[in-house]
Amino acid sequence: MGGSGSDRSGSGGGEAYAGLPIEIAFLAHHDIALSELTRVARRAERRRTEVARELLASGLIDEEGFYRALAAELGLPFHAGAFAFVAGGDYGAILNGGIAPVTGDADRRFRFMLAPEGPALRRMLEAGPRQRDDIGVVTPRRFGAALRLANGVDLAIHAANLDAAGLARDSARTGASRGQRITAGGAAAAAAAGGIFVPLETFFAMALLLGPLFLGLIFLRLAAVIEQPEPDLWRKHRWRIDDSRLPVYTVAVPLYREEAVLHQLLGALANLDYPAAKLDIRLLIEADDLGLQAALARVSLPAHIAVTVVPPGQPRTKPRALNLALAEARGSLFTIFDAEDIPDPQQLRMAAAHFLKEPEDLVCLQARLVIDHAAEGRLPALFALEYAALFDVLNPGLLQSGLPIMLGGTSNHFRTDALRAVGGWDAWNVTEDADLGLRLARAGYRMGDLPSDTYEEAPLTLRAWLKQRSRWIKGYMQTLVTHSRHPVRLVREAGLPATFTFLTLGFGTVVSALAYPVFAIVAFLACCEGTLFAATGFFSVSSTLAAVVWIFGAIALFLPPAVGALRRGQPRLLRLLPWLPLYYGLVCIAAWMALHEYRARRFSWNKTTHGVAQQRPGHAPGAGLTDAEAIPAPPGPAAARY
Repeated sequence: MGGSGSDRSGSGGGEAYAGLPIEIAFLAHHDIALSELTRVARRAERRRTEVARELLASGLIDEEGFYRALAAELGLPFHAGAFAFVAGGDYGAILNGGIAPVTGDADRRFRFMLAPEGPALRRMLEAGPRQRDDIGVVTPRRFGAALRLANGVDLAIHAANLDAAGLARDSARTGASRGQRITAGGAAAAAAAGGIFVPLETFFAMALLLGPLFLGLIFLRLAAVIEQPEPDLWRKHRWRIDDSRLPVYTVAVPLYREEAVLHQLLGALANLDYPAAKLDIRLLIEADDLGLQAALARVSLPAHIAVTVVPPGQPRTKPRALNLALAEARGSLFTIFDAEDIPDPQQLRMAAAHFLKEPEDLVCLQARLVIDHAAEGRLPALFALEYAALFDVLNPGLLQSGLPIMLGGTSNHFRTDALRAVGGWDAWNVTEDADLGLRLARAGYRMGDLPSDTYEEAPLTLRAWLKQRSRWIKGYMQTLVTHSRHPVRLVREAGLPATFTFLTLGFGTVVSALAYPVFAIVAFLACCEGTLFAATGFFSVSSTLAAVVWIFGAIALFLPPAVGALRRGQPRLLRLLPWLPLYYGLVCIAAWMALHEYRARRFSWNKTTHGVAQQRPGHAPGAGLTDAEAIPAPPGPAAARY
């Protein structure tokens, strides 16, 4: 390899130093040693990454320095001033191509701006424009921001599912159909009239109608307990995939007024054990969130973390922001983290390994959410117990049985192509994760469990808890209404087992939260009067069904949390089991709040305030990997590692 510019042939920069990719060879003229460039090129080849991104990840040069050097190499001016793009065109193609026309009112001497990356960068260096004053070079961050601003109206329409493709799909935006409203209204009127004139008979009739639904929910909870979790091959056998096989991973982090946890979030993202050159992290910020934008402007972000300002529009929901991230995603895999999340540093690597070894129809993996400050009060402790039941018992059990789940809103990992195939998220659903899980099932895709933890913050106050839980249940209501408009088509697309699971998890959860306290009170009064089990004929069937639901419902209430606490290694949570009936009484209050909000404020987003917890031990940002998390790669050639 040559050590000076005399080893480089050609005056236009179309040929590189021997052995160096053309994407970085020109930097030898810009105070970066050939030995350093060679080291970066070899690492990029070994990891199969884009060499320019590997260079930026190495810290040898920052993004602005790189594109200033590129401008000098091409003989084009580097533009640091204001500019605006012409709206229109194929947004994705322009973003990937890195060239767009400039409006005449920004700087009349420029006709185009360049910010090429990847294959476009190589093409520009090989045969791109040279020695021109009407084409400027900018950084990709400024290019993307200007392109997003120019196309803000169209992007807002697309992100809100208001374009042609979005309007063609079922959505929570339209609410209940006429048939659904008539059915729901008739059922409510009949129940109200029966409760006034023949209350006991009405109670038994409703018990007979809803009993199978409650039994289905009980059956799923108990069946999930029986399923044994899959062995943790990752740590037990030091199973680690080689960097060269890892795909590009897009990480979307929707944020709104999250200054309190910004430092913690950036520390958690920095701790991710994944090649930086294969990371595409997008911090999604609302246009009016000036405080967070200012806070981020004061932080020096690495090249693989970009701030994406979501164009103004309605509805103001998390899924709308995620749809924008999906439109711009570079990765073949896609995941979501919330602002307060502290994921296992190995989580992306584990998810990528699972996707590589599974068939293409496995398109979603749900990681396990853990509350890490249960000692801060009884409410977060009960939340932690509930999460242990859901993410360590119920979800893994259902997924091992091939059944769909109501996805969690964070730490779910997807194949990007599958997300785009189902149209992304429903921007009008405030529990977009539950809706998306069913959309994937209806499209014929599978979901799986990812035995990797993400530590989360639970609400500390009852007011905050009720706001969060009422939003979740309101989203369940939206999901039920959306997907039950055409029940025959639902069964045909999702299949009978998935439809049954959906009805029991969704409809069963909502109805039990709304109606079960009423049933409990009426059953208690009837028992005191001696009429509950004294009925004969039709009523004896109902009373027997009610007794079965009561007995097995109690078991299904306490068993999954108990098993979850033991699997989680937190036996102290078992002391909270007697508090669960009261805790689920609070769920009833949240359900009635959700019903009111569904009628009055269907699309409003009850945001949870983060950064309030004071006792989140053992996960300080910037602490690096623990001994348990840092898994050394096994010996052997790269091709033998999986």
